[in-house]
Amino acid sequence: MTTVRAEDREGGVPCYHRRAMKFTVILSPEPDRGYSVVCPAVPGCVSEGDSLDEALDNVREAILLCLEVRNEDGQPLPAETPEVVAEEIRACLKDRAEEGLPLTIETRVVAQTAG
Repeated sequence: MTTVRAEDREGGVPCYHRRAMKFTVILSPEPDRGYSVVCPAVPGCVSEGDSLDEALDNVREAILLCLEVRNEDGQPLPAETPEVVAEEIRACLKDRAEEGLPLTIETRVVAQTAG
């Protein structure tokens, strides 16, 4: 894992703003409409949207905000692993089963670039 230090900044912009980072997100359709979405590699990163596109846009913003907070707190950048993603998929499916919802979820890879 990488910690963003002050010397890793160009013109005050953290290094994670200068490079593309890719994260797997899990989209779960909501019973009424829309999607909830979680990014397993970024602890606490959840969002939602009325459409698939809106949910993906919102989670990109949520990822950026979570990364900024991690940077401000001196925490390392997250590293996605297959195990982390698989564990979250299992948890999502278990929750949906317990709620009596269809076991339908979707994964996407989103690129987070900013700056």
